[in-house]
Amino acid sequence: MRSLSKFAIAGACALLLTVPAIAQIPEASVFPVDEPTWVGDTLLQPGTYTIRLVPSDQNRNIVQVVSQDGQTVHATTLSVPHQLDPTEEMPNTMFVFYPAGNGGQRALRTWYAADPVSNGGHDIVYEESRARELARAADTRVVWYADDVAEADLGTTELQVIGPDATVEPYTYTVPETRVAQSTTTTRVAETRPEELPATSSRMPLVGLLGVLAVAAAAVIRFVR
Repeated sequence: MRSLSKFAIAGACALLLTVPAIAQIPEASVFPVDEPTWVGDTLLQPGTYTIRLVPSDQNRNIVQVVSQDGQTVHATTLSVPHQLDPTEEMPNTMFVFYPAGNGGQRALRTWYAADPVSNGGHDIVYEESRARELARAADTRVVWYADDVAEADLGTTELQVIGPDATVEPYTYTVPETRVAQSTTTTRVAETRPEELPATSSRMPLVGLLGVLAVAAAAVIRFVR
């Protein structure tokens, strides 16, 4: 009986060690591509991929498109948060595209991750030359970075925004009105630094699990004694 109790304690400790790893599982979705599609500076060919988030910074993330088995990375690009504003409705699709223009190929505009906790989506950031084309073709503003930025520097490179009339301005991330209205504390934070990305999972289940495990471990130890 004593050896069984020791085994239970060891199992509880092992589970505690795995909880942080479980909590860090990134957002991921199946990404079906039925025509050549730009994602960042990569032109994906038709096929079925997995698109996943790699957390990087407060106001940007790295997005990867990988094979379904996760062994091959086909595209790595930058994204910025796309949170729903008060007048915007959640689309009925996970993927919104820039239309193909001048005989070219379409490009991924926004990925709405499968995890509803994200409360929005991820706008793909493009190199300057392609961003100019997309802004003009879609009559919208597009976030971009310089054409010569290395992949390793995507997380820190300066971002700009270009409009359909080719006007350029620095990229800034502001808190949507619905979130600012939640509390005065949130408003003060928004005035001093960029808003942090929404968490990909709530911490409450994790806290509850840790509490249950702690009580269970204490009971087992008391029994052993």
